[in-house]
Amino acid sequence: MSDQDLREQIAAEAARLLLRGKEQDFAAARKRAARWLRRKRLRREEMPSNAEIQVQMYALSGVMSAERDPATLSQMRHFAAELMELLAEFVPRCSGAVTGGAVTAGAEIVLDVAGRVDDVRARLQSARLPARPAMESNGAGGSPDAPAAVLRFKHGFPVEVRVHEQVIPSQPGRWTADDLRVAVRESPTATECPDDKHPDAFDVFRMLLEPLARVNLDPETHPEGDALYHSLQVFELGRQERPYDEEFLLACLLHDVGWAINPRHPVLSGIDALGTLITARTRFLIEQRPVAGHYLRTGECPRSLRKSEHFEDVLLLARCDRDGRVPGARVCTLDEALDAIAALSDEWEEPEG
Repeated sequence: MSDQDLREQIAAEAARLLLRGKEQDFAAARKRAARWLRRKRLRREEMPSNAEIQVQMYALSGVMSAERDPATLSQMRHFAAELMELLAEFVPRCSGAVTGGAVTAGAEIVLDVAGRVDDVRARLQSARLPARPAMESNGAGGSPDAPAAVLRFKHGFPVEVRVHEQVIPSQPGRWTADDLRVAVRESPTATECPDDKHPDAFDVFRMLLEPLARVNLDPETHPEGDALYHSLQVFELGRQERPYDEEFLLACLLHDVGWAINPRHPVLSGIDALGTLITARTRFLIEQRPVAGHYLRTGECPRSLRKSEHFEDVLLLARCDRDGRVPGARVCTLDEALDAIAALSDEWEEPEG
């Protein structure tokens, strides 16, 4: 069985465990699935990422099972082609969603390159791409395909750069720069990334929000109880302030979805899971909400955030997050919250004729 086949099997089993409520976070589901499928310690490249498990969750639940958005795929391929040109001297090979063609929330670009990790990182930083070493790395031993180091960054799409000591050969699913250029020419013209008005978006939002009912927050800072109840309180407070602002209300409702995915990095994992289903403004509000919360507590705020055109919006989100922690507060149901936001989306649809 190839590494890719094993990754897919583990991802599918982990997705089943999550959807059935047998496990509550991705890490535990992945480990349990791996132990069940292979009773030995697995290498890093044999273990699926959170994004791969999320794709299997979508497929198993029937949501986005045929999702192959051409505009987003085209944008991803164009960016991957730019990266391969930037790293040309390191003989890059491209894989991941770029070659597979299925673009879903959290889909990432994967590049295998050959050279010294410091040189690769310096080249990326010269293009203002702040790649950081991954916490986990295989070292030089193990499988012939095992990277010596892994760099990660996010620039519109999450990117993983695997640095090897030798050139990785091209093969199906692992493209050269020429292969990618051909795919770019054949891809439909990229228009606008799908946003929260994607027809399946609200089904995905519900899937990400429902597990929050099983996430118990710190009782000292969140006496109200579980994370879903908190999110609905924040939504209600946001609706009182901005009943017309769809992007802001989505940020209120979705700001804590990452707690059910990776509690150690809830903001980043939530943003990755939401992917292109939310607009840039909603993403910014969710990303900066912890910084704005710190400002409310201490008065300290980065100058870049203070100068942002969305500064007042993210402060309002932080206030709603701070105040949405009341035990016994009356809130709407999750379906009612999603329906209310969907109704705002429908109001912006242009009438036919």
